Amino acid sequence: MINSNTSTYLDYNATVPILSKIKKSMLDFMEWGPVNASSVHFYGRKGKNVIERARENIAKLINTKNENIIFTSSATESINLLFSNFDTIIVSSIEHLAVLISSKSDQIIPVDKDGVIDLDYLEILLKKNTKIKKNILISVMWVNNETGVIQPIEDVVKLSKKYGCLVHCDAAQALGKIKVDLEKVDLDFLTLSGHKIGAPSGIGALVNNKNFNLNPQLLGGGQEKGMRAGTENIIGILGFGEAAAMFRAMSEHSNEKVKFLRNYLSDKIKLVSPQTIVFGNDVERVNNTLLIASPDIPGDLALMKLDINSFSVSSGSACSSGKISQSHVLKAMGYDSLASNSIRLSLPPNDIILASDNLITTKELDRLAQCWSNI
Repeated sequence: MINSNTSTYLDYNATVPILSKIKKSMLDFMEWGPVNASSVHFYGRKGKNVIERARENIAKLINTKNENIIFTSSATESINLLFSNFDTIIVSSIEHLAVLISSKSDQIIPVDKDGVIDLDYLEILLKKNTKIKKNILISVMWVNNETGVIQPIEDVVKLSKKYGCLVHCDAAQALGKIKVDLEKVDLDFLTLSGHKIGAPSGIGALVNNKNFNLNPQLLGGGQEKGMRAGTENIIGILGFGEAAAMFRAMSEHSNEKVKFLRNYLSDKIKLVSPQTIVFGNDVERVNNTLLIASPDIPGDLALMKLDINSFSVSSGSACSSGKISQSHVLKAMGYDSLASNSIRLSLPPNDIILASDNLITTKELDRLAQCWSNI
């Protein structure tokens, strides 16, 4: 008998629930009193200290300088802020819609059937553009939000630098799942989202790694070095900084249990439903993500049936309205006939968060696989 009061949450790529330690820090902060970091008095200084400590924690997590971190309301705002400074932007075909729509780009890097970008085609675009234009930005995500496939960011950077172009990376899905080190990867810009690592929603960051001169979008105040006017979301910033500190303390091998469960579920689904396709299975992926589809199962039907059976998952092609749309990622990978059929199952980004959720067990994943085979 299904317990209608609970549901096994397998949508961590959409958002990681606010971690208990972070929630406590935020609640404690709310008892401090009226805090506006722009004020010069006692309470203002407390707020300013919180912001700068969070900035330091995030900078340490990704190995950059504190002053390179600009707080915004989201990764989407960060992307829009950055893109407003460039006339020519080259993007990959599998980017998040925040990148594809705000870039307004018609210069698209294709991907192969596994969802990995075509570096040869990128070079063709670079050769064509650098002959006639300056101020070119290349934007390629580190980890795809649907497939979990890791892109060859180091190769993208080397190739782009060869032609004198700047490089941005949407790292919202990479942070906390793989090592993001800006000392090792020479990116110019990075965008981040706090709620992907257990901070509250409504807080993001633009990392201006080389401290380039950018023009702000929001005007009216001197906050964030004049780059983002408006009273800071100190509670959100606090949560983001605390989450960054927690993830920095974890080892690079702290998601082996997550990887085991992802592979266990994938194998089980293929066993009970051999016609199921697992996307990105032959290339490097983050350990928590599984995108599947069956030729005979529409995504909206699968989503509904799994929800009825108390599994909270997402469609790989869910749009902002919450409806099922065709996945531009799968279409870009050449799977047009399956673009409305995909289901994304995303586990916690690491073993520590997994341990706090006693619903995700092999027994529960057995039940999920059986539900999938019966749709």
